[in-house]
This record gives sequence, structure tokens and C-alpha cells, in this order.
Amino acid sequence: MNHKSIKFLLVLACFTANFWISPARSADLPQLEVGRGLVVFYRLGKFGGSAIRFNLNHSEGFMGQLLNDTWLYKSVGPGEQTFWSQVISQDSITIMVEAGKTYYVKGVVKMGVFAGRPTFIQVSEQEGLRDLAGL
Repeated sequence: MNHKSIKFLLVLACFTANFWISPARSADLPQLEVGRGLVVFYRLGKFGGSAIRFNLNHSEGFMGQLLNDTWLYKSVGPGEQTFWSQVISQDSITIMVEAGKTYYVKGVVKMGVFAGRPTFIQVSEQEGLRDLAGL
């Protein structure tokens, strides 16, 4: 096999792995549980940083991987809730959750010198729902 064939097979394998590992893409949010809040994380499809996977964590444990064009959510109790992701560098976001409310957090990749850095941005409900409708 020549070098071009090997490169092609590697690219094909990476694409296939991303396709099959991706979480659900439908943005049908669950009903709020009584006495709890909902935090929704999402990531829009962007070419820059697309290979970066956010391993999303909460004090209760690992939530999942936030990839391009995907979303994850967590039902949490009221109070201060901290979420974080670490790739090479780490970013975290702390949200003061109120029961009965939904919070939207956009994950973006800021390009560094050697690798992308995960960054979380809390957005309005209007922006979050608009972005989720496109996933």
C-alpha cells in the first residue's frame, strides 16, 4: 500500500468513528423534573477545532462527549453547579441553578498555539433554542 492509500484509510476511519460515536442530534429537550433545573450544553458544527472532543464533567461524574453538532443535558438540583471539560487545557462554568429553569451553554473551541481549548459560554434561552433547532 502506498502512502496516499494509508492516509485515505486513516481519514475514512476517523470520519466513520465520529459518525458512529456521535450522541443524538435531535433537540427534543426532556420535561423539567419537579424541584430541579436543566442545563443544556451544545456545540455547533465548525470546521476549526472539529477534532477536539469535550469530555464534559459534573461533580456527579462524566456526562459524555460534546462533539460538533451535538448536545447533552443534565437535570440538577437548585444551587451552584459547576461543569468542566479538559482536553489539553481546562475550562469550567458555574451556574446558579433555580428549580424550574433551563440554562443553555454553548461549547466552542478557541484555537491555541498547539491545540484547541474548550470554552463554555452561557447564552440566552432564545439563542440556545435557535441554535439547537439547527442541530
